Amino acid sequence: MTINNKFFVVFFSIFAVINLIDFTYYGQEIRYLVGATGYLLMAYGSYENKHLLAILGAALAIASIAVKYVL
Repeated sequence: MTINNKFFVVFFSIFAVINLIDFTYYGQEIRYLVGATGYLLMAYGSYENKHLLAILGAALAIASIAVKYVL
């Protein structure tokens, strides 16, 4: 694993934890879980160099953000 992958794993993991905290303390909305799952998939995809998982995670994270601001 390169230094860039380590950065992305930590970065996406922090975002996932933030979404889980939001889910726990600020209303238990499903979009927080979808966002956390997306960020965790991106972190795992970066860690294992599995690009399909990272793309799926990015789609889930973007969907979570879109639901927050569109609906």
